Amino acid sequence: MSTKRKTTIRDVAAAAGVSVTTVSDALSGKGRLPEETRRRVQSEAEKLGYRPSAIALGLRERGLGLVGLCITPAGEAILTDVGYWATIVTHASQTLLSEGLAPVLLPHNVDLLSTLKVPLDGAIVVDPLEGDPVLTFFERNRVRYITIGRDLTRDNRSWLDDDNANGLLRLLQRTVPARTNVAFVTIGPLKSYVVDALNGANQWARGSDSSIRIFHAESSDRADIGHVVSSALGQGFGAIVAQHDRLALHLLSAMTERGIEAPKDVRLISVTDSPDLESASTPISAIRQRPAQLAELTARGIIEMIRGKPDIEKTLLPLEIVIRKSAPSIVG
Repeated sequence: MSTKRKTTIRDVAAAAGVSVTTVSDALSGKGRLPEETRRRVQSEAEKLGYRPSAIALGLRERGLGLVGLCITPAGEAILTDVGYWATIVTHASQTLLSEGLAPVLLPHNVDLLSTLKVPLDGAIVVDPLEGDPVLTFFERNRVRYITIGRDLTRDNRSWLDDDNANGLLRLLQRTVPARTNVAFVTIGPLKSYVVDALNGANQWARGSDSSIRIFHAESSDRADIGHVVSSALGQGFGAIVAQHDRLALHLLSAMTERGIEAPKDVRLISVTDSPDLESASTPISAIRQRPAQLAELTARGIIEMIRGKPDIEKTLLPLEIVIRKSAPSIVG
């Protein structure tokens, strides 16, 4: 004896010619839908005998309390290798848990995200890419999100970051003499913190009769890093700014192999700091970010958005500059 298959929300969506999300909104009374669409969905649901379960209605009303944490990859680096990322995940998770929400670590991969079986109430994306497909996925699925850093192609206002432009400007003012040309070394995909740091470097250059030139390392392989160092030093650049601490350490190693000393032959600076820069053979001057405070503010922001409060505005955190042997202070 055969049993009749239970009508699902997908059956209603197909009959009404709309998405599953639209059916959900139409039957729960939520969402901004044309009245004609809402009536059509309700009519098809009635014809098919579809009734959403009490559990499903409760989930749509209150959510599951899940907040995604998504770290955008940067070349070969992984979460556990980057103290900045690990600190953000830890402190954001602690803040979310303290408010009864559950953090979920997400892959930066739309194909994998589309297989998620449970709905997210919100998401935090760290260092999004230009035209980031994960943000598009969240927008399409009506998932509220906040970013640390920003997608350079989007005009979204809900983002927070360290004030990298002002931080690098002040560090250069303290450690690099006027009329010194600077090589700014990048690696991996372009992210907003790099653009901001470059803006700070160019602001310094305009006020010090200097120039900034970008050198891009294809990878962190010894040969690629060595080529960048040789090119920059061969063209007379008196200072090198590394995009992040790991790159700064690779550059220092390549300099040491070639008998180049910092700061005697060239000054070396990093846009991000880590304990490894302090313990390097030549300690490296850097900007010190504030990932713990940034994570807590971001988590508070997404909590407020989930609870129906207005989106947070752009927020920049002031940074500390750390002067070490690789680029000592020029100020008496």
